[in-house]
Amino acid sequence: MRRGINLGNALEAPNEGDWGYRIADAHLDAISDAGFDGIRLPVRWDAHADNGPLYRIAPSFIARVADVVNGALSRGLKVQLDLHHYEALNAAPEAERARYLAIWSQIADHFADAPAALIFEPLNEPNGPAWGGRMLERLQADVTAIIRASNPTRLIVHGGPNWNSLDGLRGWRPPDDANVAATFHYYEPHDFTHQGAEWLAEPPRFDRAWGGRGDVAIIERHAMDAAAWTRSENVPLQLGEFGVNARVPLAQRAAWTRAVREAFTREGIAWCAWDFAGAFPVWGRDARRWIEEMRAALLD
Repeated sequence: MRRGINLGNALEAPNEGDWGYRIADAHLDAISDAGFDGIRLPVRWDAHADNGPLYRIAPSFIARVADVVNGALSRGLKVQLDLHHYEALNAAPEAERARYLAIWSQIADHFADAPAALIFEPLNEPNGPAWGGRMLERLQADVTAIIRASNPTRLIVHGGPNWNSLDGLRGWRPPDDANVAATFHYYEPHDFTHQGAEWLAEPPRFDRAWGGRGDVAIIERHAMDAAAWTRSENVPLQLGEFGVNARVPLAQRAAWTRAVREAFTREGIAWCAWDFAGAFPVWGRDARRWIEEMRAALLD
């Protein structure tokens, strides 16, 4: 997936629709027709799995996820299926380890016969002090082995600690596997991209216009840092999330998005924008069409 878009705020909500967005076939049509080559599908699997002893995922929920996956694949889109918002795992990886691995065993079994265009991303944005030492790398090795039992060659995408940040790549390495790639997320400067974010206890402020030569130069330097990492580690690297909150003026959102897309593309790094129609939208839900400035920033 070289030019992807996240279908955020849908299946990673506690229940689809809770955050104002449900995935429709028309959305998949629009994504394919626009020229994106894939979607990243964040899913809050743990909210729909038993607490024990088999940690069974609700059949109706996995069927709904499969419906979206198959709909995208049938339109020629790649799908990166992501486990999102597993807060209990972030807080206590050892306590949640068995449940986490059982969830992925079920996902892997369910989609074992899917085409290679389906990609697995076992964990979004690991963060917090519980991931000290090599805890994350050990769990990533374990979940990779679980997936390989039923999906021996499927592409698996792993991210580093510290919220999958670019800084988190330093000192981290994904499991040694021929079909593993790395991902990171980019929202710099955070005070700009997240200004006015109502879900944060203290939404940041950014008291100037973004877009001067110095601003763009920082992004370009970060893109070069990412390219240097992928060369030194010999691991394919993806920019899995980047975007700006809708409360930021549209011209500023579009300028930042274009600068990020162009800088990382120049360095040969694939990307997946956040997001389609959530809090960082590229699609206008009410108008039922692309926000043209954002579509152009990503694709023109």
